[in-house]
Amino acid sequence: MKKAGRALGAADDLDPDVMPSRERRARLWVEVARGHLQRGNRTAALHVMKIAHEIGAETVAFTPSARTVASDLWRTAPRALRGEASRLAAAVGVATG
Repeated sequence: MKKAGRALGAADDLDPDVMPSRERRARLWVEVARGHLQRGNRTAALHVMKIAHEIGAETVAFTPSARTVASDLWRTAPRALRGEASRLAAAVGVATG
C-alpha cells in the first residue's frame, strides 16, 4: 500500500501532456490506475484506465499489467460501473465470458 501511495504522489507531480511518447503516457496512466486499484478505489482506477486506453489502446492491450487491471476491474467494479468495466475489458481484449 505504501508503494501505491508513493506512485500516486509521484504521478501528481508529473504532466503527462509533455511526454512525447503516447506509449509512455498510456503506461503512466496504467500505473496510476494500478495504484488506485491497490488502494481499493475501483472507480478512480476505471476512470484512469479509460484515459490510458484513449491515449494508447494498443499499448494497453499488449501490456500485461494493464490487462490485469482491466480484468480485476471487470471482476470487482461497483455495480453502477460494471457496464463500463465490461466495455473496457472487451476493448482491451480481456475475456469476459
